[in-house]
Amino acid sequence: MAMRRWVAALLCSAWLACGGALAASTVRFEADLSAEIGAGRFDPQRDGVGLRGGFAPLVWDRGLPMQAIGHGRYALTVRFDAAPPAGQPIQHKFRIERPGLGADEGWEPGRNHALVLREGEQTVARQFGAAPADVVLQRTGQIDRLGTVPSRWVAPRGVQVWLPPGYAADADRRHPVLYLHDGQNVFDAAAAGAEWGVDETAQRLAQAGIIGPPIVVAIASGPDRMADYTPTSTWLTAQRLGRPQGAQVGGGAPAYARFVLDELKPLIDARYRTRPEAANTAVGGSSLGGLVSLWMALHHADRVGAALVVSPSLWWDDALALREVQASRWAGAAGAAALPQRPRLWLSMGGQEGEGALPAARQLHAALVQAGWRGRQLQYLEVPDARHDEASWAAQVEGMMRFLYVRDVARD
Repeated sequence: MAMRRWVAALLCSAWLACGGALAASTVRFEADLSAEIGAGRFDPQRDGVGLRGGFAPLVWDRGLPMQAIGHGRYALTVRFDAAPPAGQPIQHKFRIERPGLGADEGWEPGRNHALVLREGEQTVARQFGAAPADVVLQRTGQIDRLGTVPSRWVAPRGVQVWLPPGYAADADRRHPVLYLHDGQNVFDAAAAGAEWGVDETAQRLAQAGIIGPPIVVAIASGPDRMADYTPTSTWLTAQRLGRPQGAQVGGGAPAYARFVLDELKPLIDARYRTRPEAANTAVGGSSLGGLVSLWMALHHADRVGAALVVSPSLWWDDALALREVQASRWAGAAGAAALPQRPRLWLSMGGQEGEGALPAARQLHAALVQAGWRGRQLQYLEVPDARHDEASWAAQVEGMMRFLYVRDVARD
């Protein structure tokens, strides 16, 4: 019964985190296309204007149509029933909508625009193509920048380390360590305009005494992210790659794992008061970062005791992840006692991540259960409104932290 209550509390936490506590907000968006009309890039008789973005009801793959209000201006009023987690802004852009435009055409140039929601009514009005405002960075707690860490296995990359509150004051306490891929998006929005807010969430939970906080190591992605985060090489089409031609790509995960476990982990263990054993070492990431996290947990269970497998790219190499689980050393009962401890796994997928994403996640979940993952060894979560973006992943961070580090008498 206690186990059921713990799982129910975790699920409740994860679901509640999916939307902010902000009351409904109404935003009037206005786009001034007069300069585009004057330059001949927009024809009011033929073209339309759409609003696209990364938080419901906005989506990136289709535009909400804006209405002409005169003098080359277009407007649309949007109601947001919730706010993104951790006070994050809503990423959005105007796009010229015209039959026959390519997927990369018609957009406002440059990076996304960011909107911080407020309760009540607000207006966003700008000339189409205006430069977005500078990103306001929010960083919480002590975060050490280690600079660019060299490697003999992969390209050098930036590393940042978040330390739990009170770390300096309690010189005797040691902490578990969580290594997160795509670390440039973990603590602030400088790289992508959105972030996971791991520092804010971990700080809040630690100060409330809900978790025994980890040290969080954020590893920035390198120049060949696809290679680093994929266990095998496979052929991808031009459409999948977004290039003129298809190519054989990937397969660098074994080298990347050596960087993390053989080079970076010893550096972190030497510099900080860590609990270095496998049971207190976790990895995590989303998309291809989720794929490599699962692979590292399965293949390096003697050094990695848990993995956050968030929106994993289960399509890679004809469902490689599924085959890996089915062929894992834990899949059969024979000799199970001699195997490394089964790694704990968080597996989550959003309902708006594309056709086939949820069925693939359900199939992987079933394979894990069939291979013997039970109880607190496995947490599976489907989030119906979640998309493949930082805001959706940030909404799950509290659930992830509770899954890995919740204070529990039986475990402490």
